[in-house]
Amino acid sequence: MSHHVASDDALLDGLNAAGPINLSEAFAVMERWDLDAIVCAQPVNVFHALGHWPQIARTRIGQPAGTFAILSRRHMEKPVLVTSRFLHFYTYADGRGPVEAFLYDDLSDGDDLGQNGDFPLCPDRGFAPLSAMELHRFAISAAALRHRAAYRHAGGALVAALREMGAWGGRIGWDDRLIAGVLARHGHEGASIAADNAMREIRLIKSPLEIALMRRAARANVEALQAVAQGVRAGASYRDLHALFRAETAARGNAGVFLNVDRSSSEASPHRIADGQALFLDAVSHFQNYHGDFARTVFVGEPTRSAARAADAAAFGWQAVREALRPGLRFSDIVRIGQDALKRGGFDVQVGFGPHSCGLAHTDEPGEDANDFQGGFWRKPDIELRPGMVISVDCPVLDSGLGGSAHCEDLVLITADGCETIHSSSPAVIVV
Repeated sequence: MSHHVASDDALLDGLNAAGPINLSEAFAVMERWDLDAIVCAQPVNVFHALGHWPQIARTRIGQPAGTFAILSRRHMEKPVLVTSRFLHFYTYADGRGPVEAFLYDDLSDGDDLGQNGDFPLCPDRGFAPLSAMELHRFAISAAALRHRAAYRHAGGALVAALREMGAWGGRIGWDDRLIAGVLARHGHEGASIAADNAMREIRLIKSPLEIALMRRAARANVEALQAVAQGVRAGASYRDLHALFRAETAARGNAGVFLNVDRSSSEASPHRIADGQALFLDAVSHFQNYHGDFARTVFVGEPTRSAARAADAAAFGWQAVREALRPGLRFSDIVRIGQDALKRGGFDVQVGFGPHSCGLAHTDEPGEDANDFQGGFWRKPDIELRPGMVISVDCPVLDSGLGGSAHCEDLVLITADGCETIHSSSPAVIVV
């Protein structure tokens, strides 16, 4: 099945116009959680709400957040940005229209919740006309500051935003305990709860922009894996294939996340391919943080009968599952359908049917409340399929001693009455 894939420029313009988040789903999840607002500090959640990945999150790993997004159930259509005046001018404003912004000058929190005077920021020296980029930055920054002056501290900007949004006395969710500290220091008397799981629930149901981004990411990811498969030769090292995957994804505008070669995701794997080997390639890469996920079996010459049978089992099981996918099915049903299909087909092979949502991560879904389990460990719930989900079902053969490995996997969009693959189809086995 072929699909129209939007141009990169159209997708980037879409992210500049608004965050990719499904706002109707966000409202429904906040209703279920009885949340008046969610304050996002984790970069993935800020990006989901606003289409902007905070730059410092890439350059200062582990540093406490300095850019925030706030979702208000009362005003779902108007997510709010809280960030420093400098970062708003220097990174956020590029290409974007005005957004409701609460800016601050100092990344800190204290008793003083007041605002500063607007001292010059990257002043115009007048030696040459301002470039189009400079004019745009000054216009976006000025629009934000005309609406309200910058706050002295990040804490003051967060508190002011919640108060102005009418959420200060209500039930506020957050994805970082840093926010809980700000709320407590400034006398918030409403409920304050961890809500990263709420954001994960929202991400299950994709908006039209997210689906378009997923199609774009998936197409490039499939093409990259197919190019890597053509580089598979007896004597080639697994390291060679990892390097080729990084190059092929980059050539298509994706960023490589991982390549599993013959059950090994390690880029340091010292192993080499042998003539007659069967091996699977499982590729994951992303475009603008949205992930493609695709796997196929590769035969290097003539495989053993047991390896060929294993490849048939993986493909047969995935086809049976794919034909059954529809709203109302649960992850546990998917596993059962796959196992029943193997028995029906007479395959004496172990295949691990592993359904997972895919989006802003390779596995992008909520977990059951960690507090319900001793030690706070995370466990996947038995998720029910709904229209708008993009899922993958991993179908790797788990047996060893077959003459190689086998796997078959595609990304599918759950529709009102079934599912559709979001990328081009290709044979379950690639022969080189």
